[in-house]
Amino acid sequence: MKILIITNLYPPQVLGGYERSIADFARLLQHRGHGVLVLTSDTQELSGSHVSPYPDPEIDRSLLLCGQWHQERGPEWLSPEQIVEINRQNSQTLSRHLQMFQPDVCLLGNATFLQVELLEQVLEAQVPIAHYVMNEQPGYPPPLTPQSPQYRYVTCSDWVTQVLQEKGYPTETAQTIYPGAAVEEFYQTELPPRDQLRIAYASLVMHYKGADVLVEALCLLHAVGIEFTATIAGNTLTPKFVEALQSLIESEGMQDRVTFPGVLSRQELSQLYKTHNVLAFPSRFQEPFGISQVEAMAAGLTLITSGTGGAGEIVEHGQDGLLFESENPFDLADALSFLAANPTEWAAIAQRGQQKALTQFSQTRAVEQLEAVFQALTKERLKAKDKG
Repeated sequence: MKILIITNLYPPQVLGGYERSIADFARLLQHRGHGVLVLTSDTQELSGSHVSPYPDPEIDRSLLLCGQWHQERGPEWLSPEQIVEINRQNSQTLSRHLQMFQPDVCLLGNATFLQVELLEQVLEAQVPIAHYVMNEQPGYPPPLTPQSPQYRYVTCSDWVTQVLQEKGYPTETAQTIYPGAAVEEFYQTELPPRDQLRIAYASLVMHYKGADVLVEALCLLHAVGIEFTATIAGNTLTPKFVEALQSLIESEGMQDRVTFPGVLSRQELSQLYKTHNVLAFPSRFQEPFGISQVEAMAAGLTLITSGTGGAGEIVEHGQDGLLFESENPFDLADALSFLAANPTEWAAIAQRGQQKALTQFSQTRAVEQLEAVFQALTKERLKAKDKG
């Protein structure tokens, strides 16, 4: 098939996992023999690496966004006058690609700062749209939802589908396809040693991600004499928050046990997992999914997660990971202590978690499911044409 991908950002211009997932889909779809064209913006102030074994498809970064992200104020829309002109230019760009590329289907990614008129233009060209949603809303209010049977939501978790439904978006035909992870890249044939707790945290080091909950749990482990080391990896937008965590660690005499390496590349993260045996995912934010959890499970680490939002769909407590109450450092400390005190069960949980990551959360499985959606949409389009 010829697949047009429209998304507001594309690596190396990223905000987070959404952009990386769409890029993984684009690269893998092309690798599997499809013709792929990515239409996105050129937002150079946002950057982040995203290495892949597969090359990028053709990318056109001439799409203009109707807003911008501010570090302190968050997303802000441009003036109505600016948006009118942006829409005119975007419509011309899209029209050119629809005529020259002639896509069979459109995969829509993050639509924030993209006007619904673009989606209507795609549908008017008789090109069906599969909108992959990894946020609590699809980028526009419910009344602006395209009213076409050729427009279908695909969500990254059942939780996202439920939230869309509660907000009034039509979800009758929505389908959950977990984004998956590059499990083959992170897979380790031997499980990490479990001589003591070696705890990894790999996310933004921010309050809403619960890094402070983990540090408080580590203080509890230290107080009762449980041996551990911990690495808290990730960028931050609030340096004072990190400084406060480091001060608490020093005051408790744990500075030789806990390190803050900052941002890690994909390769560095893979190396981190080789020397750790637990991933703590203490987010207090309602996560749409949580790809880092799957990557760690594939590497053989045992996942201990707050399970907020869609993150709770990844593990079954006590079987292939452990769940703890969000924002409760005592419950997290209990979960960590359980592993240290029960090495046999710990090994079994890690083994089942790794197997689950490989079989249920691979990117290949996700792309195969996407292909099935594309095929269904194109068949429906052909039926509609025949009737017409």
